[in-house]
This record gives sequence, C-alpha cells and structure tokens, in this order.
Amino acid sequence: MDRQYRLALMILLIPLLTLTASTLTYFLGYKPTINTKGMPIEPKIEISDINLITEDGDKFQFTPGKFYFVYFDNFNDLELSKEKYDVARSSKLTLRREGHRLLRIVVYNDKEQFAIAEELRADYPGVIYLYDKDDLFKNKTEGRLQDPYASNSLLLVDSFALLIWEFQSELTFNDVFEEVKQIL
Repeated sequence: MDRQYRLALMILLIPLLTLTASTLTYFLGYKPTINTKGMPIEPKIEISDINLITEDGDKFQFTPGKFYFVYFDNFNDLELSKEKYDVARSSKLTLRREGHRLLRIVVYNDKEQFAIAEELRADYPGVIYLYDKDDLFKNKTEGRLQDPYASNSLLLVDSFALLIWEFQSELTFNDVFEEVKQIL
C-alpha cells in the first residue's frame, strides 16, 4: 500500500514540477541567444503607407502573410545588381516550403536607368520592380539606416509591412540564408 502511495505521488508531482519550471522560465525571461549576421532594425519601421508604384502605374500593396526582400537599385553597377538578385533568388529557392512566402522587390528612383537595365530585368522575371517617385521609402528610413542606394543592403520586410532586418552588402548567401530561415 505504501508503495502505491509513493507511485501515485510521483505521478502527480512530475507534471507539476515540469509546469512550474516552464512557467518560471517563461516569466523570468529566458531567451535563447541567436547569433545574427544581419542587423535587426529596432524599432521597426512601418512602410505600408509609402506610395510605391508598379511598372503598370498602379499603387503597390503589401500582401499579408508574405515577407519581402527589398533591394534599392540605382542600376549604376549591373554586376552588383545581378549579384544581389542572385542572393535573393537563391534564398527563395533554397527555402523550399517557406519559399512561397518570400517575394523579391527592387525599388528604384531613376526611370532612365531603369529603362537601360532592361536586359537585367529580363533575367529575373520573378522580381517586383517598384518606382519610388519622391524617395518616400528612402526618406522614411533616413536617420535610422544608411542611404539604401549607397549601402547596397538587402532589407527584409515582414508580413505586416514593417522593415525588420538589414543584411549588409558584404554578407554571403549562406549568412543571409541562415538568418532568413530563422526569421521565417
């Protein structure tokens, strides 16, 4: 009888101890460390109100549930542009199941340079090209980020149209891919 009493007490105490330990861990704020290569943007920058225009002349709307790689391109260095497009395309392809959630956007502010880069655009049909008429995107991030046309960084926009992450130009595909995999 005494043995059954101890067994019943153990069966009752083990789940209670587990729940207590997990609750304390949650409320005491344990957070696992993430080794990041990119730079998280804090506080996040809301960009849903920025008037970006598609190639057709329509206003672009960010789709809920989708993440976006955003690259600002002035089309001065087509080799660098191609390299950045390849990183974005490779990340999307490598993500497999989550790849449908990641779209690629190129923001430009010079229509003449955009027209000259027609061959580059033809090589990347899955990219969404958006015109920033009055540099609204750049002005919104001014003071918080470097000039996106000069820094050549890839930016990550989350599903709520918040600018959340910056990947510097010197990062490799593997660095960017590992970060994006954790974020998605």
